Amino acid sequence: MNPVEHVISTRQAEFERAFEAAKQSSTTFETKLNERLNATTEQKTTSIQTVTDAELNRAREVYEALINQADTTSTTVPNTTADTTSTTVPNTTAETTATETKPTTESTNWNNYQIKPISAENEGKYSELIKTAAAKYDVPEALIKRVIQVESNFNPSVVSSAGATGLMQLMYGSNRTDPATNIDLGTKQLAGYIKKYDGDLKLALAAYNAGPGNVSKYGGVPPFKETQNYLTKIIE
Repeated sequence: MNPVEHVISTRQAEFERAFEAAKQSSTTFETKLNERLNATTEQKTTSIQTVTDAELNRAREVYEALINQADTTSTTVPNTTADTTSTTVPNTTAETTATETKPTTESTNWNNYQIKPISAENEGKYSELIKTAAAKYDVPEALIKRVIQVESNFNPSVVSSAGATGLMQLMYGSNRTDPATNIDLGTKQLAGYIKKYDGDLKLALAAYNAGPGNVSKYGGVPPFKETQNYLTKIIE
């Protein structure tokens, strides 16, 4: 082989090697490109699925929150309805005649009992809450005020040694230091005793102070000095 042919042969071999390498590079590039495209597609699919799961989880949370809220509403609304039915309707039907002749809730003279006034320094305290409770349970405002003064002197934070709490010294119930809750529950309890003893305010107050069990046990006002003093502080 002459020098020229040798050069040509050498160049041809180099060209073929370069061409083969180029082919391999092209194939490798295409393979990598396809892998990249497939990976991107998979990643997009995964992302879409992740977003969908997140949205579903969020929707589930919202749904459960709505269900819980509905449950809470269903447990509180009937109680309100029951309270309204049991305390308002009977008073306006069974006691219509008595209401016509009964003094207003502002009166201090009620069912033949004279309710003692509260001190001037306590006048006006919690007046709207007292007015609301009086109208709701058909109890004189003057009576609620006097009971509050004797029980706590209008101090909503008072707790007795026996555990009675708040303005009207309740023994049971939650949130008893809240004035609105305390006045409402206390007046409701007092109204129940008034109804139980057919309007006899002395027996109702004795039950409020000593419990209806003691009133029943002794056939009237219990012979407890505390209860007897309690009555003289509220009515004449």
